[in-house]
Amino acid sequence: MQYERFEFQQPEWGEVNVLRVGDTLVDTGHVAPVSRDAVREAVEDGPLAGVERVLHTHPHIDHVGGSQTVDALAELPHLVPAGAVDLLYGYTDYLRRAREEMTRLLAGFGATDSQWDRYFPIESYAEERIEVTRELTDGDTVELGGESLTVVSTPGHADPHLAFHHEPSGTLFSGDLVDPSGRFQYGPLLGDVGAYVESLRRVRALDPDVLVPMHGPAMDDPDARIERALADVERTVDRLLTHRADGPFLVREFVVEELGIDDFRVGYVTLTMYEYLRYLERRGECTVRVADDGIHVE
Repeated sequence: MQYERFEFQQPEWGEVNVLRVGDTLVDTGHVAPVSRDAVREAVEDGPLAGVERVLHTHPHIDHVGGSQTVDALAELPHLVPAGAVDLLYGYTDYLRRAREEMTRLLAGFGATDSQWDRYFPIESYAEERIEVTRELTDGDTVELGGESLTVVSTPGHADPHLAFHHEPSGTLFSGDLVDPSGRFQYGPLLGDVGAYVESLRRVRALDPDVLVPMHGPAMDDPDARIERALADVERTVDRLLTHRADGPFLVREFVVEELGIDDFRVGYVTLTMYEYLRYLERRGECTVRVADDGIHVE
């Protein structure tokens, strides 16, 4: 399966991919100027010139940026996951709710709404000007680069979230489902660890030969990557339940004392652990309470 991969810088957390498959862009980078300006240049007079439509894997801020900020892209026909239109057309509201949620969950860190301005900026976005022409659901077929691919619903890192499977070549365009780190990645408001596990198992059953993620290069060892991700979930759940057996605890302290993280990553890992704990709470294995001093597990 032929495609071209282009990396664009994010304001934090490294790079994000934009793929060109024939006349189609798969995702459009981050909304921040460092990404969108480079995407705009590439579309106007660079390697992305002449694209005729856009395909989204999921509506996170680092994947729909060009659609929201580059008029030439917003005006192109968009194929998006079913359920994403309300988010895309109300993107400012989504970002406000995401920022409020992260600030609430990071109580005890001294988090303020303004600290999200760099990565989750509130600006004037295209929103309803994005030309959505098709909403994709599980099992649909989409043409990319002259090839037919099957749409695979893979929620977990986000909901909605889609992957695209080209069975003849064993290629799976996997979005952000399988992260190069092998870990579940937090995304505000849209994540679900339980759905993530089910999506990993579903992708494993497809037996792909290569995963093409939206961060980093292609992965030619899909089985190993998926097994590593599933094992990491199991390991994280075991550590949380073992810690809970000793009594109630504050998640921030678990991250520092149990996981040994004491640098800039503490806040992000705390948010990630919150998603795991929501998963365990739904299973009836703990109770999660957000208070002024942080996230408590009881």
